[in-house]
Amino acid sequence: MRAVGILGCYGAVGRSAVRRLREAGIGPLRLGGRDLGRVRELAEQNGPDPGLGPASGPGPASAPGPGDGAGRFASARGPADEAVAVDIADAASLAAFCDGCRLVLNCAGPSCVILDTAARAALAAGAHYVDVAGDAAAFDGVFRAARDSPGSVALLSAGMMPGLSALLPRHLAAGFDRPERLRAYTGGLDLFTPAAALDYVASLSGGYATPLAAWRGHQVIPRALRPGMGVRVPHFPGRVDTYPYLAAETERLARELGLAEVEWASVFDGDLTAAALGRLQDMDAEEAAAELVRVSRLEAFGRSPYFQLVFEMSGESGGAAVTRTLLARAADGYELTAAVAAAAVEAVEAGRVPPGPGEAADVLDPGRVFAALLDDPRVTRLEIVEGAAHAAPVEEGVL
Repeated sequence: MRAVGILGCYGAVGRSAVRRLREAGIGPLRLGGRDLGRVRELAEQNGPDPGLGPASGPGPASAPGPGDGAGRFASARGPADEAVAVDIADAASLAAFCDGCRLVLNCAGPSCVILDTAARAALAAGAHYVDVAGDAAAFDGVFRAARDSPGSVALLSAGMMPGLSALLPRHLAAGFDRPERLRAYTGGLDLFTPAAALDYVASLSGGYATPLAAWRGHQVIPRALRPGMGVRVPHFPGRVDTYPYLAAETERLARELGLAEVEWASVFDGDLTAAALGRLQDMDAEEAAAELVRVSRLEAFGRSPYFQLVFEMSGESGGAAVTRTLLARAADGYELTAAVAAAAVEAVEAGRVPPGPGEAADVLDPGRVFAALLDDPRVTRLEIVEGAAHAAPVEEGVL
């Protein structure tokens, strides 16, 4: 049976995605990363079978790269998983990893460096492709590769932002006859990984978003908003700092839902990270990313990290003006990203995603994703409330 390959399997997102796919009974899994020792450690956590030993026969065992080789480990929930050394920067190594996969899930980063490299290798091997990221610079290459691979799925932005950041508002909007306004707050006390920090730095100048912009009167209004320092934000504890922006994904969401107004802001529960953002423009990308990693760890010292998405939507429902708020929370943003990635893989496996290129927010069923999050024990809060902040939930799901 052809495997489901996972690139970047031992990273913050990859490790969480592996766990979810195993729990869903999706396999066999081919786990890949540059450090074979760490890949094997993750494979063994699924229950090693001493009788199996190293994998034999043709396949990725001969893939070049750091720590050549592979091992096969028994899964407690299905066929044997493979541990494979793979270097995305090495074309031969990447091609060998993708050969024999029916689907490749890319959890590796930074996406601003990988771009369409993994997608092209997976599609060339005849595999479906799912990526937790959606770097705008990679879209054209991925879309061209998908068009040249009829029958294969190439699904991008199957993560938290972009991805879940549009899926949850779409689910919320389904309860309105006419949604009109959206206020969103995303963030909390989260740790940056080096790859995530590099992608964040790239997003500041890569056309991902327009800083301080709002959507008003069905159009983009530049510099309509300003950062908030030590402000109160609904559903966030204490005082926080906020930084407004309008992402390209959000602008498209506003157009599709017919929203008249949208205000969106990042939330930083602590002073250090927000202050660091003002210093990044004087640093190169590597230095800026390292600074974000450093201050995020200082910020979280002695505290419990969390990441939260808050969407407050107003409009008309049943002939009346209503306001509803959707809240989603987890220990970190990587858990939410992995949850969407696993839901995307499951949808592709079930045949619910049409062949060709696309983005998760446009293709996945928002209701199914919401239901998957409800069933996910690592999503610590998920609910829709109507009216005041402490009103009873409209949908069951306070976890």
